[in-house]
Amino acid sequence: MSSAKRKRQRANRQARAEAKNPIPVVTDADLDGLLMDITVRADCEHASTRTTSDGTFLTRCAVDASVAGGCLRECASFEKRRVGGLGAGA
Repeated sequence: MSSAKRKRQRANRQARAEAKNPIPVVTDADLDGLLMDITVRADCEHASTRTTSDGTFLTRCAVDASVAGGCLRECASFEKRRVGGLGAGA
């Protein structure tokens, strides 16, 4: 049996297996919940940023790093970022 035939057979088996598992339907409401409810606010004093070696820019919360993907919009630890060392009264 040729290697091309084995590749076709393997691809056919994989396609049949994937056809048995339907793709779940994702609505706009699902996406809005994912994108809006949890984020890291760049204007927060606790936002920590870094760039990886492949150029990806990451932002995370330095207070609660256990939260995957960021923090809630109404985060209790939110503090407005101070610019240039100015205090909140400036």
